[in-house]
Amino acid sequence: MEATSSERAADPVFVVRNVGKVYGRARRGRSDGRVRALDNVSIEVRRGEALGLVGESGSGKTTLGRLLVGFEMPTTGSVQFEGQEVARQSRAERARFRQTVQMVFQNPFASLNPFRTVRDVLSSSFPRRLPRAELRTRLVETLGRVGMHESMLDRYPHQFSGGQRQRIVIARALTVQPEVLIADEPVSALDVSVQAQVLNLFKALQRDLGLTVVMVTHDLRVVNFFCDRIAVLYLGRLVEVGQRDEVINRSWHPYTRMLMSAAPNGDPEVRSTRPWVSSELGAAAPPEGGCIFAPRCWLREQLGNPERCASERPPARALTLAATPSPDHVVECHFAEDVPHYAGLADAGLVKGTATPGSPALPDPGLRR
Repeated sequence: MEATSSERAADPVFVVRNVGKVYGRARRGRSDGRVRALDNVSIEVRRGEALGLVGESGSGKTTLGRLLVGFEMPTTGSVQFEGQEVARQSRAERARFRQTVQMVFQNPFASLNPFRTVRDVLSSSFPRRLPRAELRTRLVETLGRVGMHESMLDRYPHQFSGGQRQRIVIARALTVQPEVLIADEPVSALDVSVQAQVLNLFKALQRDLGLTVVMVTHDLRVVNFFCDRIAVLYLGRLVEVGQRDEVINRSWHPYTRMLMSAAPNGDPEVRSTRPWVSSELGAAAPPEGGCIFAPRCWLREQLGNPERCASERPPARALTLAATPSPDHVVECHFAEDVPHYAGLADAGLVKGTATPGSPALPDPGLRR
């Protein structure tokens, strides 16, 4: 019995369960030659949503995106697509998966063959026996979806701007009529003025084609503008997941608050002096068995360095928002309920060493929609 359209829409497209990804090999029984890019990550990607994966360099967000698109396989755990494990797909299932899930890469300059015209790039994805007239119709239609004219079909990549090249990369992904787009930093290489145009294009495509989009980015402004839900990663751990407004306006993890505070506010007269902004990634090794964020955690310092942070890994738990726990907001922090209180004191300059009066309140005004 086939599922109805409403039931299908309610099912997650991807289910990631307890995924770990390790690169390298142990050296003579030691683990110092290995890098753990993801550590016990679990998340669902819902059909039709825009999910943002955000974090600093080295957080594991791109690795998670590559696992979703099937470029790599997890070391532990499972990635399921529409109920079936990606690693166990048959050849026919794999072919359908590659058509259904497409990736848009970060660098449009490196993503296109400089010796091939736009016509060549896009035509390679269509059936070879497609009649010439029908092929041209579909090429023109695909270019039109990304806001480009058919006169550009016979041009080479070097004849386009960065924003136009990214539109061509997106058009190439659309030629196979995908249902899911994994976009890895799609606007980071573009000028700020062009970034907004490309993000608006993603919004229009998601609306018109019913796409599911996973946006991998380090830029909180991008996820605030585009995404429905936001997942925050830190050193391979998923530390907070929630609806966009909850994460941006009322984040409950100290690392998410740190990211918010580090974002530029656009006002040169306002200077942030919160110490967590200057805390560098990798400044201290995370404790074995403890919280991964403990060495950089400003909240831990305000609470008097509780032993629990260094000795016990915080479980992922649903927070109580309003009267009941919200399954849509999950956080990994022993003291998450204290974050809004101490962050509020920091904004007011009442916590020693964390802010000066007049510092911008969280979230940064530049992140608002």
